Amino acid sequence: MISKRICLSLIVLLGLISLPERAIAQNDWENEQVTEINKEAPTSTMYYDDQSQNVELLNGEWDFNWYANPADVPEYSEIKFEHKIQVPGAWQMQGFGIPIYRNTKYPFEVNPPHIKGKYGNPVGIYKHTFSVENCEDKIMYLRFESVSSAFYLWVNDQKVGYSQDSWSPAEFNITNYLQEGENTVRLQVFRWSDGSYLEDQDGWRMSGIFRNVFLVSKPEVHIRDYFVTTPLKADNSAGFNLKVDLLNASKTALKKQKWGYSLTDKDGKTVASSEEKFSQDDLSDTWDIEILENIENVQLWSNEKPNLYKLHFYLKKKNEITDEFYANVGFREITISDKKELLLNGKPIILKGVNVVEHDPIYGKHIPRKRMENTVKLLKQNNINTVRTAHYPADPYFYKLCDEYGILVVDEANVESHGMKYGEKSLAKKENWRKAHVERMEAMVERDKNHPCVIMWSFGNEAGNGETMAHMNKRTKEIDPTRPTHYHFADDPSDYDVYGGGIWKFGKEHAFGRYQSVDDMIYLGKSDLDKPYLLNEFAHAMGNAVGNLQEYVDAFEKYPELIGGCIWDWSDQGITKGLNGYFGHEIKAPEKAHAECLKPSGEYFWGYGGDFDDGPNNGRFCMNGIMFADLTETPKTVEVKKAYQDISFKLKNTEEGIVEINNKFLFTNLSKFDIIWQLLENGEIFKNGKLEVNLPPLKTGEFQINNWPSEFEKGKEYILQLKAKTKKDEKWAKANHVIAWEELILQEADFTLTSVENEGEVGIEKDSEESVTISFSGGSLVFDKTKGEIVQLTKDNKTIIDGGFTLSFARANIDNDKVNKIRDLWNWLNLHNLETNILNFKLVLDDNKARVIIEKELKAPNREVGFITTEVFIISGNGVIDVDLQVDFTGRNNPFTLPRIGYEVKLNKGLTESTWYGKGPGSSYIDRKTGMQMGIYSANVDEHFVNYPSPQENGNKSEVRWLSVYDSDERGLSAKSNQALNFSLRRYTTRQLNQAKHPFELKENPFIILNIDFEHGPLGNGSVGTMPMKKYYAKINPEGYKLRIEWK
Repeated sequence: MISKRICLSLIVLLGLISLPERAIAQNDWENEQVTEINKEAPTSTMYYDDQSQNVELLNGEWDFNWYANPADVPEYSEIKFEHKIQVPGAWQMQGFGIPIYRNTKYPFEVNPPHIKGKYGNPVGIYKHTFSVENCEDKIMYLRFESVSSAFYLWVNDQKVGYSQDSWSPAEFNITNYLQEGENTVRLQVFRWSDGSYLEDQDGWRMSGIFRNVFLVSKPEVHIRDYFVTTPLKADNSAGFNLKVDLLNASKTALKKQKWGYSLTDKDGKTVASSEEKFSQDDLSDTWDIEILENIENVQLWSNEKPNLYKLHFYLKKKNEITDEFYANVGFREITISDKKELLLNGKPIILKGVNVVEHDPIYGKHIPRKRMENTVKLLKQNNINTVRTAHYPADPYFYKLCDEYGILVVDEANVESHGMKYGEKSLAKKENWRKAHVERMEAMVERDKNHPCVIMWSFGNEAGNGETMAHMNKRTKEIDPTRPTHYHFADDPSDYDVYGGGIWKFGKEHAFGRYQSVDDMIYLGKSDLDKPYLLNEFAHAMGNAVGNLQEYVDAFEKYPELIGGCIWDWSDQGITKGLNGYFGHEIKAPEKAHAECLKPSGEYFWGYGGDFDDGPNNGRFCMNGIMFADLTETPKTVEVKKAYQDISFKLKNTEEGIVEINNKFLFTNLSKFDIIWQLLENGEIFKNGKLEVNLPPLKTGEFQINNWPSEFEKGKEYILQLKAKTKKDEKWAKANHVIAWEELILQEADFTLTSVENEGEVGIEKDSEESVTISFSGGSLVFDKTKGEIVQLTKDNKTIIDGGFTLSFARANIDNDKVNKIRDLWNWLNLHNLETNILNFKLVLDDNKARVIIEKELKAPNREVGFITTEVFIISGNGVIDVDLQVDFTGRNNPFTLPRIGYEVKLNKGLTESTWYGKGPGSSYIDRKTGMQMGIYSANVDEHFVNYPSPQENGNKSEVRWLSVYDSDERGLSAKSNQALNFSLRRYTTRQLNQAKHPFELKENPFIILNIDFEHGPLGNGSVGTMPMKKYYAKINPEGYKLRIEWK
């Protein structure tokens, strides 16, 4: 391998000699044929820190200068370093240049391989000194895990080489450039290069040294690489096939030296070992050692049970170890069945995944280990079994964690050229760009080939298609024939093992897109595909999103060839920024600022495209996570956890309390978990207990609940809730962590509105052309006749309603509301700007009740269509208000969906507390409510608010049987209906949420906003993708709506 790369480098150099003068003058960083100079061939990761005596971590403070363009960089002798910078780290996050957020378009002029544009091509010059002692008879390597986008390397003012490919290691043999004692390393890093044309990934464009820098000291005879494969056998044994690449720079024969290895299990027991002498008498500089063993009673690795063995391989001379490495080995096998299922150790697995983009709100493209560790734990806690590394190989430490915790990885090459489109200009169709594509694939596969967590290789993302992808596939199979390959283009050619998109979308043939609808997935599931299908991007989680996720999972589980999907994406790509630095791009925020970003009144916020003088940009399209930027949970997270769980519960017999439990785990018996149950009566715990469940993987069983009630009281709602909890502490969660749950309605709620005891007297205090004041026992309310609504209500000298009880059909736009048909409909109706025309206002006193009948027309200016509404308010002597609402649309047909139908109520600013019986404790919507549980919950107004980085509709509670809003003295109102309600409580109006671009733009009002909705529209996945499912549309009920308001 080493000698092959050296020969290739010589060919490149010899070829350059014969090129014309114009070509010789071409910059290396603007020449797609020059991808490296003097760089070592890619190898596996064999160290992650500086704990080994032969590895020194060069991270820390380096000298640094920043220049706007390569032409501005002076001769090195003239450079005076003026700044310090932390390595690793993006220089934009440390005050040099600006971060730029782009999706598909390049941040420079499109003219490959050249770089020119608004931002020039900034250059960072790095310098660092280190000491080397006793380096005689040593081979010294300098390894950069990630540098973006291209760089030259000097050691002691001698030019060593050049590298590009921002997300793969660059390793150089610097032995001949070192001296005893102090040494200096210098880098010239280009923000962009011709390689940047292959790095057009959706995200923040940053530059610098992003990952670890290692100085590695090796003996002249040393280990360069290794590859382990573990073919499984039918007798519960597995092959242990190890190939080790060695390098001999000593120019001497090795027959007096030894090599050896040991393989131990998790208990430290040795299951295989050997030590042998070298037999070679020749002076070859490279050769391989191959070991073929069979391991009996092997403990397999899986995402459920990540059993790891410890491999120790070493070289000896005179009975002293001269070189060695330790590595984790997982015995597992990935295959594809005749049904086109993806099999993990022979069992069909569904990939319940997310796309993880490397981003940190404080450090940018440098990912601290603490964040990686938190990520893996949170993935496990939320039933996410798969990560697609979008859209390039992740930090090597991340794979180590995935091996240890049990996360499956779809490993993606650093290849995306979306800005070149997919036609004839696509770089995938250009032969002169083939070398760069293939080398990037090779670098990833070589680096990560020994990680059991990696189950699939991806060619990249949105890079077009052509014969180049066939070459990438061929090279991948040459290195590693044990894993399937994957890409999302379905034609021209489809030279890979697993589809990642395409074929069918929006009900028609489609070659490359993702974000298919549920109906599209069902169609594909019935289509007898020739390969497994992984929907590698779906459920675009931008803002308040992730509707109808359960239906996607249902399709994955029903059709074998639909092997799962990866949600876009894991966490928002926001950058933490202080309000005092809003104008400009200065980025200096402490980690403690995260908490401030979670509230609108905080001193910090999460910025997105355009917040850093980065223009043009793609705005908030980078805020797509199911987690906030700091990995704080969102309501989306809870939905994902529920939909992705591996246990299901069904009610088989209501009278006898028999439940059916389906164990969807592949390798885990449910005896590992405590299965507890509780019976709710009108939201309160009525009975509870525990089930003893011993259920093997992939089995279904029926279980009887003890102490089951003989009957259920009429008029009350009964719900059975079951939960599976961890019995003991896991590596990723404490004991009693809920990994699955379900609630089963045994007897539905009775929504009948019973008659009101009409105590007290109703009267008219004041009546004028503009308003009427109606009194009742202990209070009064005011109707504004010009608006046709209640504007004030006072009870026991306490103002409750303070400003309006207004019909509402609009919600603040969520990011998903941009789907064309919905956006066009709602813009056409102009729901945020409806004007009221009172058609009739009538007040009748009868039977000690006041009956107010209001007919009105609501439509926007210059619109011929709108709504005709009839409201009947019946005010009893005790102040109870019953509302009957009838809504009709004045156009030819009712709108196919509306944002909401309900009331927006302005309350006294002191009414900040709430209690409700319904879904909770977090927010839920008609198509995103499976993750929330029925119960009685309490929260204050600020706890309801979900502070999305771009304000929008949030905080709704669904399936509400009743709700109360009150002050610190528990005085306020309660509401219920003859149907389940939706409600939200916040400090901001719908109009404010709709107009604000950032949370800090929201200003608190002198009142509290309560939204009570009879209908509330779906969330869907429309920021990228399809319309919401029709069954969730909010439509006008021709039978009308009822609401009862009572006072506390």
